[in-house]
Amino acid sequence: MTHRSTATSGSTLVELVRLAVVVLTTAVAFRLTPALRSGDTALLVGTLLGAGVGYVVGGVTGRFALGRIDAAERRLRAVSSQELLAGAIGGIVGLAMSAALVWPVLLFGAKIYTVPVAALVAVVLTATGIRVGVARGGDLLRSLGATGRLSVASPSGGRRTKIVDTSALIDGRLVDVCRCGFLEGTLVVPQVVLYELQGLADAGDEERRARGRRGLDVLAALQRSAGVAVEVTDTDFPEIEAVDAKLVALARNRGAALLTVDGNLGRVAEVQGVTVLNLHALADRLRPPVLPGDRLSVRVVKPGREREQGVGYLADGTMVVVEGGRGRQGTTIDAEVTSILSNPNGRMVFATAVPPDRPARLVPRASA
Repeated sequence: MTHRSTATSGSTLVELVRLAVVVLTTAVAFRLTPALRSGDTALLVGTLLGAGVGYVVGGVTGRFALGRIDAAERRLRAVSSQELLAGAIGGIVGLAMSAALVWPVLLFGAKIYTVPVAALVAVVLTATGIRVGVARGGDLLRSLGATGRLSVASPSGGRRTKIVDTSALIDGRLVDVCRCGFLEGTLVVPQVVLYELQGLADAGDEERRARGRRGLDVLAALQRSAGVAVEVTDTDFPEIEAVDAKLVALARNRGAALLTVDGNLGRVAEVQGVTVLNLHALADRLRPPVLPGDRLSVRVVKPGREREQGVGYLADGTMVVVEGGRGRQGTTIDAEVTSILSNPNGRMVFATAVPPDRPARLVPRASA
């Protein structure tokens, strides 16, 4: 059905081109015949001759145009939609640049010189924009905010690029960190990491299979997440056998950071001058400043909402609600942390005033 409709549309195109050429050549013959020889017979013969020539030339022209269109269609089918979009964007940018460069020239000088020059500059810059857009399609789309898995002709590199380790994919926290916007740039996943995850997912041990499947699920979630660009690369270093050493070499080669939760790998990479982003270290830096059971000194600055409550603040601005602190505004008291409440707006610490001689863990002094 599709082939029949395609053939029908192709024959229609040929006949339309033939008709246009016949009309054109007939009109030309009608205008030129009286100038060569007067008389109705000559006019009729010239017009019919023009129509006949147009019929033949139009058929040849139509089939030639159809062949070129079919060839272009076959080429476009092999081009991804990302490359088409990037090429279109690059062509538009090139055309805009050419317009900005040549419009002053069109205002001065003879049109016979300025118009061909302007047309040449427009064609050259538009073609250049299309080729650059196709060659750097993934990078161009990423710069415009595109996310998901992007195919690129040129590999990503630089400080905004992160090489992802197998352990980081298995760790489920990576998705949340990316969704919160704390990781920018491109996450590069080497093929060797995918092979490692596949090996784990196919392992006989149930725990190893679960880890491998979790890593593959995390990668799929990253590709679907907004604000995250994922590049899968087949760059390899055959002379290096260990996967960890391959990752360090890839990070050094691209000037990228290494994203991992493997402390030993992180130390080896740092020794070789690679920037390391460790999710465990990030979680340790973000843990609460105090824990339940800790004792802290807090200056009560105002009464709380409930009876017998006073309110103070830690040095980082965290609110401390002290049970038994009402009526002691302006004084510093010892309090034992009972619970911590975290929400998107911040963190609140609940504590109970205790006698100063009761032993407890020491924590940094809180301030107003």
